[in-house]
Amino acid sequence: MKRAFLIGAIGGTFGLFAALSIILTSTSNDFTLSGIQAALFSSMGLMGAAIAEKEPRFAGWMLLSSAIWILITSPLAGTFTILFLYAPAIIILAAAGIISLREPEPDEDTL
Repeated sequence: MKRAFLIGAIGGTFGLFAALSIILTSTSNDFTLSGIQAALFSSMGLMGAAIAEKEPRFAGWMLLSSAIWILITSPLAGTFTILFLYAPAIIILAAAGIISLREPEPDEDTL
């Protein structure tokens, strides 16, 4: 297994757990919407991690964009406190994206 897959899967899982905790403990529609958006983008990070071995460049962009979108959509609830719940997922997904972008493309002969 590649490092990008493992790190991306861990980051996506952290993001899903944080989103689930926000959704289950939400007190307003804004918190629920933020949790749903984070869950969707964490799922995109998991998908990026899944294809990291075959398509490392595309997977890297998926992982980085999911980290950025979680970072952008979390303050939409009107508070920055939920950003601390998403911080580990954002950092781990961004790290997996950078690792995946630095990997060389696989040769077509080895596929």
